Amino acid sequence: MRPGSLSLDAFLSRRASDRRLARLTHDIGLPEGRGLEFGPSNNPTPLPDGLRITYVDRDLDAGAGQPGTAPIDRAWSNSGALVDVLGRDGYDFAIASQVGHYVPDLLGWLRGIHTALRPGGVLNLSLPDKRFTCDATRPVSTLAELVEADLMGLTRPSPRQVFAHASEVRSITPEQIWNGEDAAHAPRMAGDAGLVHARAEAARAQSGAYVPAHCWVVTSRSFLDLVAGATRLGLLPFVMNRVSGVEPGGFEFFVSMRRDRETDPDTLRRLQEGGINYLRNELERHRTTAALLGSDAT
Repeated sequence: MRPGSLSLDAFLSRRASDRRLARLTHDIGLPEGRGLEFGPSNNPTPLPDGLRITYVDRDLDAGAGQPGTAPIDRAWSNSGALVDVLGRDGYDFAIASQVGHYVPDLLGWLRGIHTALRPGGVLNLSLPDKRFTCDATRPVSTLAELVEADLMGLTRPSPRQVFAHASEVRSITPEQIWNGEDAAHAPRMAGDAGLVHARAEAARAQSGAYVPAHCWVVTSRSFLDLVAGATRLGLLPFVMNRVSGVEPGGFEFFVSMRRDRETDPDTLRRLQEGGINYLRNELERHRTTAALLGSDAT
């Protein structure tokens, strides 16, 4: 039995009270199906027995030796043809919890997952909202950076991505941020030698080493803006289903997107743009509601 496997009744009971699990399993058909989970490490998503899961990571030994670590079934560089690695397509769903921001070529990764899903299949992912993490002082990633990584076909973080991460991450927790601490006043994680350390890490990346880094710095709204830009460029084939904002006290937001059954390019583009515009309006409505609730006005 795979790690975290549950009976269907136990899964449904847990999902009813666990908003995070509900969002990671949004639109996943039950009681049976075939799915993918990326980078499960020692915290794979608890799923019912009827769902057959293939675990995918950058290498087969990822997390080896950690208690409860899910064994990796397929190694994938996060770029290129995922179906060639899997030996099949037609998966019903994919889950990627706190993985996407580490992927050097985000668009190539998303397109690879898209080809492995059946029409109507869904990808559910969680991403850190930079405002509530150690990336709080970093600027959000731009469409130019997204396109550059895609054109370069990055399979490991670039020297620029590594330097940006290593030089700016701060020693601060989501709890401290929610309690009102200013991340700009928090020390750099590498201390006073932060810039020197970042330069050394970037040099290691330049020499060919795989240096893990937060390659993408986003909020729920800025991620949606990146998706909109990539869609206009014809670089992202997914249709957006849902974006869920950060819960009070939390640090991550959730995205659900689908491989649509529609194949006509013009019709698909209208579906993509309609989904993006709807979700933008939803995020703005939630932001306005939160601002009103947090104000002293009654």
